Amino acid sequence: MRRLSAELARTARDARLRWIGAVLVLLLTVAGLGAWRDSARYAGEVAQVAAAERARWLGQDAKNPHSADHFGLWVFRPSAPLAVLDPGTEPYTGRMVRVEAHVFNDAVYRAIQDAGPLARFGFGSVADIVQLVVPLAAILLGFSAFAADRERGTLRLALGNGVPPGQLFASRFAALFAALAVVAGLPLFGIGALAVMSQDHAGWQVVPRLLTWVAAQLAYTAVFLLLAMLVSLVARTARGALAAALAVWALLCVAAPRLAVVGVDAVVPALSYREVRARIEAGFRSHRTAEANDARTRSVLARYGVGDPGELPVDLRGLMMSENEAHNFAVYDRELGAFFDSIATQDRALAWAGLLSPRVALQALSQTLAGTDFAQHAHFVWTAEAYRRGISERMNAEIRDHPQRGGTTLVAGRDLWEEIPPFVLQPLPFARALADAGVPALILALWLGLPALLCRPLVRRLKP
Repeated sequence: MRRLSAELARTARDARLRWIGAVLVLLLTVAGLGAWRDSARYAGEVAQVAAAERARWLGQDAKNPHSADHFGLWVFRPSAPLAVLDPGTEPYTGRMVRVEAHVFNDAVYRAIQDAGPLARFGFGSVADIVQLVVPLAAILLGFSAFAADRERGTLRLALGNGVPPGQLFASRFAALFAALAVVAGLPLFGIGALAVMSQDHAGWQVVPRLLTWVAAQLAYTAVFLLLAMLVSLVARTARGALAAALAVWALLCVAAPRLAVVGVDAVVPALSYREVRARIEAGFRSHRTAEANDARTRSVLARYGVGDPGELPVDLRGLMMSENEAHNFAVYDRELGAFFDSIATQDRALAWAGLLSPRVALQALSQTLAGTDFAQHAHFVWTAEAYRRGISERMNAEIRDHPQRGGTTLVAGRDLWEEIPPFVLQPLPFARALADAGVPALILALWLGLPALLCRPLVRRLKP
């Protein structure tokens, strides 16, 4: 404990900690407050426009239910509360979907369209700073842990006083890690707490999400601190240790992530979205022919044991629309389901690519814990599609169950519109996030354990 106190005091006196800490706190605060402002503004806009859409739906004129189905409305994805820390895929995926008859529309309006210049340089979010700048801070603090003392001869004094090398290493690591936890971990926790307190977070389980997210960032920081101290144990001079540590940072934080993305895309390519849409249209086209429609009509008449549509107890047009939609639903599920599965497969492969770099592992882990990964986007898209199908099924059922005779047309009004509930998106549960985070968390733990194991024999042989 005495040794740890001495190392903490030594670290606190280090001028590097003051300016590194000041830069980190400034960067994290500016990025976090900017993200919080944008998130609060977006939440307000979503609430306002969603209310207007609901009023527009309820206020539409009396009309045939199928026309109301085509009238449609927009539904919106609320941003995850912890997107202020790691926006993940949210800036690159659509935030709103138009639900209407027959069409599985794409999500549109990507936040990246309104992004500022910082986003183009890789420092647009708190997560970017953690993944790129915090490891650099750990290196700048840790590279001289032993190399500088060896160069100055003070390492001889420390070992000469009878301090075991293992205790010296552990104390220095603990002191440096505590310093990084203060200058990086506290701002992260503060920004996350601000987002939690100022936004609606129903269903998000934000407290465990925030705690595990911050813990993951600190574990990532510890990886680079251990790597820097490993280099410091090997290098004979502080200058050599700094050069080697910076090379490790460039390899693991810049080069390897790009290599991982290119490699995964080459080995596990996603399906072509254009080809998927073409297959969907082909599946619809074969079902829309006059011959196919006549065959279905004869099948319906035979099912009810009648010879004329006017003798049916249901409206033929409404029944046919329901059955056509059921066919379309199956086509969408098969083709778009396969497309989304291919993206999920790529994400899983990229998580395993974290073996190339701790940054790759952290990116997958961070997005999952923050609730901004692709799984949450896919959940929004399919929830919006289920909502669209619910509207179509209700409108078609209204037509089907009220057969029109003598050329009359069914007209519905507000009572029917009110049967459609407002769109509500419940996020995927935190337990699902923990399950999805298993692989990147394991890989990050391996990255944490590897330099610790490599340091152990070097510490035992530590000499002035």
